[in-house]
Amino acid sequence: MADETVGIIQVDEVAGQINVAAKIISDSEESESSDEASFGCSHYRRKCQLVCPDASCAKVYTCRFCHDETEASHEFNRYQVKEVVCLLCKERQPVAAKCRSCCVVFGKYFCSICNLFNDEDRHQYHCEGCGLCRVGPAENFFHCPRCDMCFPIKLQGKHKCIERASRCPCAVCYEDIHTARTASHIPPCGHLIHQPCFEKLINKAHYTCPICNASMIDMKAVWSYFDTEIQKSPMPVEYEKTTVRILCRDCHKLSTILFHFMGLKCGHCGGYNTCIESHGPVSTNETEDANMRAEDEPADENDVPSSI
Repeated sequence: MADETVGIIQVDEVAGQINVAAKIISDSEESESSDEASFGCSHYRRKCQLVCPDASCAKVYTCRFCHDETEASHEFNRYQVKEVVCLLCKERQPVAAKCRSCCVVFGKYFCSICNLFNDEDRHQYHCEGCGLCRVGPAENFFHCPRCDMCFPIKLQGKHKCIERASRCPCAVCYEDIHTARTASHIPPCGHLIHQPCFEKLINKAHYTCPICNASMIDMKAVWSYFDTEIQKSPMPVEYEKTTVRILCRDCHKLSTILFHFMGLKCGHCGGYNTCIESHGPVSTNETEDANMRAEDEPADENDVPSSI
């Protein structure tokens, strides 16, 4: 079930990498001080409470988060909410944008699909594709049906599509990505990782994707360092002509190279994010045939660019 919380996606480009932050309105955000700040809860500013649609509960809470923090036996489904209670006049009534008794507007933003009320104007909009409300304005974003999430317009046709990428859990903590209230990082391979999880990986010198082992950041400076160090450290004479066949985890091509204990350089992209396929001499024709087969195979639909 898709979460109904409001999200925002932002883009930063650092060292050629694209960071996509999916920020959700939550208790971590401080509300602006105003006379209306007394209405609502730590999660949302609003002038109504929601009646839990679960017949076994039917209790009144300001939002689903308040409910779920208290009730351990079940979760609050805001999509099924039928009644609200006005915080001013205490009238219990069907879901609507304003109170039928005192006519107070429950929230500056109201979504009748998500039953979302919010007195903070964040240019919210409901995305049919995502199934939830996101922070806008809507014209600044587009929904990628293959990835099943919203991206900034500047990424249209430029990001790597992966089928229902946002519905997959974080590769590090296995928590949900689509409804997460924390930032998410998109490495070149396209596998989503929560920003805090990504930063922990980098801080511990883990630079490859936990799913596919592709490099998650620009490694050109590191590869250049490897080149320099390998030139300074020639192999012993008895091993200087030893060859190995390697597979590059970044460009996914095979190549036959001279073995070196410090690293195995891809013969195509020049990177060292490689693994040994076989030892000993390999004919040039065999290597070329393997690469041609890889190029002739139809691309995985996860690698097909989005067609909007």
